[in-house]
Amino acid sequence: MDIAEGVKAENELQTLCMKDGDINTYITTFKKLLKAASYTENKQGALKMFKLDLSGGLNIHIINNSLTLPNTLKGWIEAAHQQQLKYL
Repeated sequence: MDIAEGVKAENELQTLCMKDGDINTYITTFKKLLKAASYTENKQGALKMFKLDLSGGLNIHIINNSLTLPNTLKGWIEAAHQQQLKYL
């Protein structure tokens, strides 16, 4: 992979945000950029970026409505899907 492509993907990842409540597009794009930037799901900051860029206070809904707070990216993705379904 071209180093410039990786840097571009990292920049896009850092500015990505969920739009119009479309959690599926957000998650798909996030995962694609994560891979292109050579991040792993366990990479320091990946989970933080994911949580911060959820729109509409979805991250707050997850925190307030989870019996146990997810501590992995996979857990947050599942929780985001579940919370989003409650508000459709």
